This record gives sequence, structure tokens and C-alpha cells, in this order.
Amino acid sequence: MDKGKAGLEQALNPVRRAQYGALPFVAATREKILDAIAQTAFTSLGAYGNCCRSTLWAIQIHLRREDNATLRAAAVLAGGICGTGQSCGAVLGGLMAIGEAVASEDFREVDVYQAANAAAKEFTDRIRELFGSTNCFDIQEAIMGWHCDDPSRGQEWVNDGGATACAGVCSQAARLAAAIILDQEGAASHGG
Repeated sequence: MDKGKAGLEQALNPVRRAQYGALPFVAATREKILDAIAQTAFTSLGAYGNCCRSTLWAIQIHLRREDNATLRAAAVLAGGICGTGQSCGAVLGGLMAIGEAVASEDFREVDVYQAANAAAKEFTDRIRELFGSTNCFDIQEAIMGWHCDDPSRGQEWVNDGGATACAGVCSQAARLAAAIILDQEGAASHGG
């Protein structure tokens, strides 16, 4: 075994033996957390195929806000609300995460509602800047040049790269929503 491979083998040994304490600790930064959220949303869509849940779940697990009821509710919002091509599921997942993090359960807290609404508007405005729309089929047209509303063309969509492109939308939506959530939390902790 050459010296380079031996060094790599040695570096990976603690991981293989679950000796995580032997690895150097690297503190998470905001960018690392956002990158992890984006990557999780991307791979989750590929593995499970639900844009809304993939986006929401990535934010929930990395910001430690797991809520099974909200995740179950997100199940029917994929493909532009039940596959109808209306509001993009990744956008809806991001909005759900923002509402979960910023809004209040108390209907009378109008100022909190307004803050949540402002954060949601910021998110949807940024999505429109990126993709020209918040609607599923419009976003598919923007990223692929066509949209798949015919289940018999599903394999063609996958072969043409549609699933990967949509995973990219989930990734960007999750990262953007999480950044807005972190900004809101930072402003709240600093009294602003």
C-alpha cells in the first residue's frame, strides 16, 4: 500500500470503528448548517420523492424542530398540491417551516403574525427571483423547458433529468427558508 493510501486509511479508521471521539471536532457555522440542509433536501427528494416533505424535513432535522404532525400534513402538497402543478411543493415546505418557526399558536398575536407573513413574503419573493414563479409547473418549465403533468411520461421526466432538477429546487428552497428562519431568530434574540 502506498503512503498516500495508508494515510487515508488511517484517517478513516476512527470512523469505521465508530471512534468518533478520535476525530477533531469542527464547530458548525451558519453556512455549514445551511449547506447540510440543502444537501439533505436534495438527497431526500431522490430517495423519497416528495418535494414538500423533503424540503420541510431537511429544515426540521437540522434546526432541531421535528414535528411529525406537520410532516404528515406536508405529504399531500407534493407536485404542486397533490400533483396538480399549482403551488410548488418545495415552496410550500419552506413556507411551512417558516410558519412553524416564526408564527404563534395564538391568533391574537397580530405582530407575530405580521412578522411571519413578512418572512414568508421574503421567501416567496426570492423564489420568484430564482425561478420566475412559485407554481410547480412554471418552475418545471423554467428549469427543464417542459413540465410533467402526465404520469405516463414520468420515466421520460426522470430520464431527462427532471427529478434531479426538482431536487435542486428543494435544495435551494430549503436553504433559503432556513436562512430566513435563522435571520428571524437572530433578530429576535437581539431585540430586533
